[in-house]
Amino acid sequence: MSTDAELAAAAPHLPVVLYDGACIFCTAQAARVARVSRGKIAVRPLQQALDDVPWVDPDAAAQALHLVDRDGRTYVGAAAIVRLLRLTRPMLGALLLPYHLPGVRQLAEAAYAFVAARRYAIAGRVDSADNGCASGACGVPWAERSKG
Repeated sequence: MSTDAELAAAAPHLPVVLYDGACIFCTAQAARVARVSRGKIAVRPLQQALDDVPWVDPDAAAQALHLVDRDGRTYVGAAAIVRLLRLTRPMLGALLLPYHLPGVRQLAEAAYAFVAARRYAIAGRVDSADNGCASGACGVPWAERSKG
């Protein structure tokens, strides 16, 4: 969780969705979120936004969508999608109440993890292997630093 100082520094950007800016699928979905949120939610590639939310683990952000709410609470994966729908589409978000039933959350998270692990195979990368990106860490600043 965040400290009060971190939250105050990040406040102009909250709530914020952090997505993988190297992922074509993720980028398309982020554009959709930006459109439906009508400026109420910042939508930023994790490669550019992690300094604003230092309590978010960079490796975890590279694995799954993150939404940081105004109170600093962080939602990850399917939970982030459920929270996004509640913020942007309240009527549709109400239909997601079963997400909180035993077993449903685990199924949703497993489905999310399945798609997230295959996101580059599904739609490709913004920075393809042709640009020396075979490692899967392209565009992720902390991964680039650790290669040298």
